[in-house]
Amino acid sequence: MPAAGPTSRPRGGYRSFLGSQSQPWSCPSTCSETGCAITSTRNCGNSSGGRSQHRLMVWRNVMSARPWAWSIVVAVGVMALGFISEPIAFAQKPAVSGNPSLASCPARRPVLRIAGVFPEEFSPHPVETRFSSTTYTWLHQIPLFGVDPWEENVDAAYGAAESWEFLPGLRGIKMKIRKGLTFNDGTAVTAKDVAFSLKLYMTKFADDQVAGALRGIGLNVEVVDDHNLRIDFAKGAITFPQEFSPLVFPLYVISEAYHSNGEMSQAAIEKFRTNPMSAGPYKVAARQAQQFMTLEAARKDPLLGCPVYQRIEIRNIQETGTRIAQFRTGALDIVAGNRDLIRQVKAIGAQIIDKPASNMIGLYIFQTNVENNVFQDERLRKAAAHAIDHKLIGETIWKGIGVTPWGCTWPPSTEISTQNPRYVKACGTPYPYDPARARQLLAEAGYGPAKRPAVKLVYWNNYPEETALAEALQPMLNEVGFNASIERIDRAEWARRQNNKGLTNTIMFFGPGGRVTALSGAYFAYAGNVGPVHDKDVQKALAKASGASTLEEYMNAMAEIGTYGHDRAYSPGFFSASAIWFVRKGIPDWGLSRSKGRGPLNLLPLVAGLQK
Repeated sequence: MPAAGPTSRPRGGYRSFLGSQSQPWSCPSTCSETGCAITSTRNCGNSSGGRSQHRLMVWRNVMSARPWAWSIVVAVGVMALGFISEPIAFAQKPAVSGNPSLASCPARRPVLRIAGVFPEEFSPHPVETRFSSTTYTWLHQIPLFGVDPWEENVDAAYGAAESWEFLPGLRGIKMKIRKGLTFNDGTAVTAKDVAFSLKLYMTKFADDQVAGALRGIGLNVEVVDDHNLRIDFAKGAITFPQEFSPLVFPLYVISEAYHSNGEMSQAAIEKFRTNPMSAGPYKVAARQAQQFMTLEAARKDPLLGCPVYQRIEIRNIQETGTRIAQFRTGALDIVAGNRDLIRQVKAIGAQIIDKPASNMIGLYIFQTNVENNVFQDERLRKAAAHAIDHKLIGETIWKGIGVTPWGCTWPPSTEISTQNPRYVKACGTPYPYDPARARQLLAEAGYGPAKRPAVKLVYWNNYPEETALAEALQPMLNEVGFNASIERIDRAEWARRQNNKGLTNTIMFFGPGGRVTALSGAYFAYAGNVGPVHDKDVQKALAKASGASTLEEYMNAMAEIGTYGHDRAYSPGFFSASAIWFVRKGIPDWGLSRSKGRGPLNLLPLVAGLQK
C-alpha cells in the first residue's frame, strides 16, 4: 500500500485513517501528492505560583551581574521606525517544471539577512547536517522524503521519493524515485544516488543521531532500476518516512558520481565540501564554520520553483546585543529574539513570530554507566531534579511566554505518542520543586555539608537563553548540597567528551524539541556513547520502538522509554519552550508557528516562490 500522500489531506489525526489500532501505520492507497497527516500536541501557557522572596533575590542577583540585558532595552528603545516594506510571495503547491533557467523566473529581491544562535559548522555537505541545518540545507538540497512547505505533514510532492509502499509486516519499504529531477549540474537523480546516500548516512561521517537510528533499524538497500529501489529492515520502522524527512532528521540525496564516484572517505567528504553539488533553488556561495553561510539563487527548481531572493545570508551571532543593534540599524531582517525585548520591538513596528515547542528544557544526564560518574546513583539524579524551581525559571527567563510543563527532556512533548495515555502520564508532569527532598536524597546517598558532590553545568551556547539558565540552575543546586560549577565549551569539545566518556558528573539542560517522531533522538539519548546502556529495561524499550510494526506498538514503546527516562531520572524535564524571532516590518508572517519540524526556523514558504 503506497505511503506517500493522499489526494485530500485526512483530518482528525492518525486514528482517522488508520482504522484499527493494530493495523500497520501507512497512508491510504491514494497517497501520491499531499502527504500523510501528522498531529502533535502543542499547548502554550503561563507558569504561575508563589515563589519565595529568597529565590527571587537569588535571580535578581544573577541578573545584576549581566548589565548587557539592560543596555539592550535602551538600544531597542531608540530603534528607528524606518523599516523597508516589501510585499512577499507565499509558497503554493508546486508543479514539476522542466525549465531550470533563472531567466524564466520573476525578478528577485536582493537579499534576506538572518542572525541567530547557530553554532553550526555550516557545512554544505548534506551528510554533515544537523537537525537545525534544515534552516538552510533544504534550500540547496533535495530530501528523500518530502514535507509540505510549512512543515506540517509528510508530503511526497516535495521530495525525491514520488511514492513508497511498506513491505508486509513493515520489514522493509519499496520506493519510487520521481522522474525528471536533476542535480544542479543537470545530471539525473536516480535510485543509485538514493542507495549511495542511505549508505553514506550510516557511516561515521554522518551525525550520530541519524546514523545510529539507521544502523539500529538495519538497512539492506537494493536498486531495482533507475527509479525504483527496495530497502529491507532488520527491524520494523513504522515512522521511517517521518523520521527521515525534514520534520525530524532529513536524508538528502547526494550524487554518487559527483561524490568521488561513490567513495566514502574523509578525502571524498572534504572534496565535496570544498566544491559542493546543490540540488535546489539556491546554491552555497560562501560559508565559514560557526560563522555564516551565504546562499545564492541557482535555478528554477523542479519542486520548489523560483528563488525569491538573489542572496540569503545566515549568520551565527551569539551576543543578543549585537543582533539587536544590527536589527535596529536595518542590517538584519530576521533575528533570534529575547523575551525581555518583546514589548519594545513591537513598539517600533517590528513583528514577533514564534516556533512552538522548539526547545526542551530540563536535565540531560549522560553516561550514567561510567563507574566514576556520581550520577550513576539514581538518588543524585532525582536530587538534582527536585532542586530546580522550574516554575520560577519559566516565569523569569522565559517570561511565561510559550512555556508548557513537560516532565521528560526526551522524548519531547511534540511526539506523536502524546496520543497514548501512558506516554502523557509518564512525561506530562515535571518533578516538583522540593529542596527538602533533594537534601534527603543526597543524605541517603552519603553526602552532606562536609561532602558535597561536585558536578558541572556544561553548555556550548546553542541557544539564546543557555547562559541565563546555567546561572539560575547553579545556586539552586548548591543550595541543596551540590557543589555545582558552570563550564562553557565549544561543540568540538562536546564531541570529544561524548566519545571519550568525558560527560561524567555533568548536567546539560537545554535541547531541541519540535519533532513528531523521536526515534533518532532516543537512540542518541538512551544508547550509543551517552545513554544508560547498562539499563536493560531502557534498551529493550528502545528495541521495541525501532522494531515496531504498528503505530500502537511504537507509541507503547515510546511510553516505556518516557517512563524510564522520567522515573529513573535519566532525563527529568521541566517544560517545552518556543523560539522567538524578531522580523522587520514589511515581511509578513509566513507561517512559522505552523511548523512541526525540528529545525528552529523554517524559511521555505518565505524564500521559495512555488507555483501552482
